[in-house]
Amino acid sequence: MSAGNGQGLNFQALWPLPGSTAKGNNHSCVVRIDDGRSSILLTGDIERQAEQAMISRYWRHLTSTLIQVPHHGSNTSSSALLVRRVDGAAALASASRYNAWRMPSYKVVQRYRQRGYRWFATPQQGQITVVFSAEGWQIHSLRDQVLPRWYHQWFGAPADNG
Repeated sequence: MSAGNGQGLNFQALWPLPGSTAKGNNHSCVVRIDDGRSSILLTGDIERQAEQAMISRYWRHLTSTLIQVPHHGSNTSSSALLVRRVDGAAALASASRYNAWRMPSYKVVQRYRQRGYRWFATPQQGQITVVFSAEGWQIHSLRDQVLPRWYHQWFGAPADNG
């Protein structure tokens, strides 16, 4: 399904398919937003099974400038096929810092980086903001904008305290 909002944006709902019996994470909504110059693929929590089904149906419609990394970068998602098919410039992962599941997975991070994606993850960068304009797109993160605390500098601790 595609829809425009009259301001030059095109929204494509790619998943779940009509009549889908997918459950749990694989029932997440996947939407691609395109302004004619740049695009972002919002993937929710889909895992490999849903990725593969979606790829087989929408092969030509998945290429996107940016991707919101599926399932917080879990080992159960971001298959090599999806990463290759999207062929994006940047990957954005949302996860809590020091989470019990250790997401995003090191293997997933490497998969994106090896394909040339710039990697952004909230555990390291904090809030991530993407700005789209007539000149293109930019990514800003809270930690890049805020100076390290004075006592980190004083005691020689890394800026991210990690």
